Amino acid sequence: MMNDNTKMRVAVVTSTYARSEDDCQVPWMRELLSRVEGRVESIRVFAPSYKGLKNHTIDGISVNRFRYAPKALESLTHDEGAPNKTRSLAYKILAVPYILCGMIAVIWWCVKYRIQVLHIHWPFPHGLWAIFPKYLLGVNIIAMNHGAELAIARRSSFVKFVLGWLLRSADIRCANSSHTANEVSSVCGKKDTVITPYGATVAQKGKNFDTSEIPMLLFCGRLIQRKGIDVLLKSIPLVLKQQQVQVVITGEGDCKEEWMKLSEDLGLKDVVKFAGFVSNQELADLYNQCSMYVHPAIFDDNGDTEGLGVVLIEALSYKKPVVASGVGGILDVIKHEETGLLVPEKDVEALAIAIRRILSDSDLAFHLGEKGYSHVKRFFDWDRIANQTVEMYQSFDKEIGKKEVTTLSA
Repeated sequence: MMNDNTKMRVAVVTSTYARSEDDCQVPWMRELLSRVEGRVESIRVFAPSYKGLKNHTIDGISVNRFRYAPKALESLTHDEGAPNKTRSLAYKILAVPYILCGMIAVIWWCVKYRIQVLHIHWPFPHGLWAIFPKYLLGVNIIAMNHGAELAIARRSSFVKFVLGWLLRSADIRCANSSHTANEVSSVCGKKDTVITPYGATVAQKGKNFDTSEIPMLLFCGRLIQRKGIDVLLKSIPLVLKQQQVQVVITGEGDCKEEWMKLSEDLGLKDVVKFAGFVSNQELADLYNQCSMYVHPAIFDDNGDTEGLGVVLIEALSYKKPVVASGVGGILDVIKHEETGLLVPEKDVEALAIAIRRILSDSDLAFHLGEKGYSHVKRFFDWDRIANQTVEMYQSFDKEIGKKEVTTLSA
């Protein structure tokens, strides 16, 4: 690990951040900040309030919250996420005071805390908050893309124009995967995008085991359209023709009721369990117990898909074989026939065949788990990611001098 610290004062700007120590929102961001904190002069989080939530501290890091609506209405962010919520007119209207209040708050906080670097996540719309700090206060801007902002840009020429300008204005452009980096280049016309992934946030605990004679298939994540759980459910009857399985689906989202009904309609009530939100300890137990991890992501109706997929990294850190769709940033994690099996999106039969193949071939399952584990330990190592992040901050530190930022690649 690098020992050279930087004296930069950094603020991480995000739409979503944990509301308490027990909140499971963006755990990868918390993990990264906990590893960077202490290697900069100061680091704090700038984020919107949620139903009146005031400033607070998590993991020793100050979280500044701005208000943008009456307490009962402050629910644009968190849980499902703003991109899904803003499909409704009410939330679209709420986005206006969100952007304006956020802009004012970030300017004030930059002055108050003498911020030197704004690390902006989801640069549309949050890149708008960086305009005045950059051009009036000389604050350095890092624009971190996760994919949702690019999906919005694909369906709106206005958003694409604004996002392109914001990205070109940033001092450093980042992306969570090579897929997202390519999309960034197509929007802003610049090729110098730094790939900064994130690692597993559920620590390996105990020995791998399967407590049931019936194989368990696991999925973890928000239950929204681009996760493709309907494809998984439709594949299960085809899998059951070969052998019994159990399916555990964790998480919440706007598609949950629809998918629960689909599960019942397919006669899978006793096979599929919708577990809702689970704690990190419960998730660790599920990773330990499952026979494989299945991630049938798709491009949704708005053109959005997985920017990376941290759950894939977590599953591989438990040496579990993975079956996933070959879309988006998944390709940085899953190498077909090496670290997992890839199938075409929305292909029910191909997904069932891949699941059955792993269940019937223990040598293949072992090989995929071992190779996957080696891959995530090498590429998605947290020390490596934290070092790269500090390098970006150091590149603005005049005392250290201009540094070359390492680009991580799969």
